[in-house]
Amino acid sequence: MKRNLIGTLSLVVVSLLLNVNGAYGQSIEQANVPFAFQVGSSQLPAGRYTIRVEHLNGLATIRNSTTSATVLLLGQPESGSKSGKLVFQRFGNRYFLNQIWGEEGSMGLRFRAPKAETKLEIANEPSPLPKQVEIALK
Repeated sequence: MKRNLIGTLSLVVVSLLLNVNGAYGQSIEQANVPFAFQVGSSQLPAGRYTIRVEHLNGLATIRNSTTSATVLLLGQPESGSKSGKLVFQRFGNRYFLNQIWGEEGSMGLRFRAPKAETKLEIANEPSPLPKQVEIALK
């Protein structure tokens, strides 16, 4: 109970900080994800998501439109030519959010899959190569 309270309060504080910063360097996109996936240490169901990315500090907020489940994630900013997509790594029958690319195409965020679970899934795969799945942002 105490852990949930601390997590909830942390989420409120970060949300307030995001609102104070304004929209500079921020993009808000939506995506329909047809499969359950893991982001950080959280498992999210399939559904429609609103994704808010602050490229300057590498912070992403992922919110399920149906359940209102929200995950805050710190990623590694990176530049590239990709635009407007979520990139998932698939290991077996599990999907891990790996990258978010905004419409500008100039900046993206890269995230890591949890190491222990990834290693377990790779060991169960016939091929050690993960498959990449891309979902377009709207």
